[in-house]
Amino acid sequence: MSFPKRFCCVVALIGLTALVAACGGGGGGTSASSDVPSLTVLPIPAVQGNVLGVTVDSGPANSGTNVNRLYTTVSICQPGSVTQCQTIDHVLVDTGSSGLRLLSSVMAPALSLSRVTGTGGLPLLNCEQFVDGTFAWGPVTRADIVLGSKTASNVPIQVIADPAFSSLAQACSRSGVSLTSITTIGANGILGLGLFKQDCGVGCISNTHNGFYYTCTNVNCTATQGATASIAQQLKNPVPLFSADNNGVLIDLPAVSSASASVLNGSLIFGIGTQSNNQLKFATVLAANANGYITTRLGVQSLTRSFIDSGSNGLFFDSATIQSCGSNATGFYCPNSTTTLSATMVDINAVSTSVFSFSVENASTLFAGGINAVTPNLSGPAGDSTSFDWGLPFFYGRRVFFGIEGMSPSLATDGFYAF
Repeated sequence: MSFPKRFCCVVALIGLTALVAACGGGGGGTSASSDVPSLTVLPIPAVQGNVLGVTVDSGPANSGTNVNRLYTTVSICQPGSVTQCQTIDHVLVDTGSSGLRLLSSVMAPALSLSRVTGTGGLPLLNCEQFVDGTFAWGPVTRADIVLGSKTASNVPIQVIADPAFSSLAQACSRSGVSLTSITTIGANGILGLGLFKQDCGVGCISNTHNGFYYTCTNVNCTATQGATASIAQQLKNPVPLFSADNNGVLIDLPAVSSASASVLNGSLIFGIGTQSNNQLKFATVLAANANGYITTRLGVQSLTRSFIDSGSNGLFFDSATIQSCGSNATGFYCPNSTTTLSATMVDINAVSTSVFSFSVENASTLFAGGINAVTPNLSGPAGDSTSFDWGLPFFYGRRVFFGIEGMSPSLATDGFYAF
């Protein structure tokens, strides 16, 4: 039996500083199916809706053991086409990153998406590094991204582990384990819907040593070098590119009444304050700083690099008193008995939430006898004494809003969280 690893994806680049929280892959499993993915013809929605279904379940076939991972279905098309399209399920919804990243192995070759090129006319490549030693590498292509009835046109996306671009940049590959398969990611791709419009921003426009973008040095791409990337070339959060309902997202998940469950269904709602189903009403709005952080007050600790992230499968924070698990549940906490803690969140304007409580259960006990995909009381160490990563368990029973930078300046210029 394999056990789930910690999983979170949080990437932001402000200036030239990458702010990253660990992103680990799925547990063991067999290799993915070799079936060739097929193209589909997309139906034209009769009604312009702003809701996309999301599910927490055990993940795609042959992806190992997955816990607290939020999935949705994404369609991609050749720009401008409604016939050269492919629908891909079990794409991880990640509010800690920006941009769509899909595994090459699940993409239909017949799509023939056009590659983005660097300043020298050779393919532009993207690297995403995570502090747990994993990274995603692959070329940048362009596609129309279809999310329910919403379309973002001609958007740069990353194709992860494209075999034609296996020559890794040393600066990217030195971080360790490459995310190259459904097994290592636990998903068919990652849909980044965070606070930022691009995965890099101004830091990549003129600096070739930005750590995010590279280009081939020859036509066979046997070697690479750092490259600049304009805003137009960078991977993008698709939501600001919608024609409406484009200033943020709302994740609405029901509460979990038991210690665990096999599946949980909810909604990803586009826009904030744009329709009757996405009004803030009595939600507390927490303005983030330019790096996407707020502060968590936990006991005597003031954790200034805190964030809310649907791509994390637990609550992650450092504790000197809660026991960590052994090899049977590495990366999580295993207290002798359920531990209840209280915390508040504070934004850059000193706006504070009321005190709320959360529980930490023994992960080894939760995983014993089979693992349910929905586990509300899963927590682990962050490996950073200044951070609190409010992962997917925080979302259960809440409506959590993410306001995108610059889209609602009256609420927060640099983006905001609300719940």
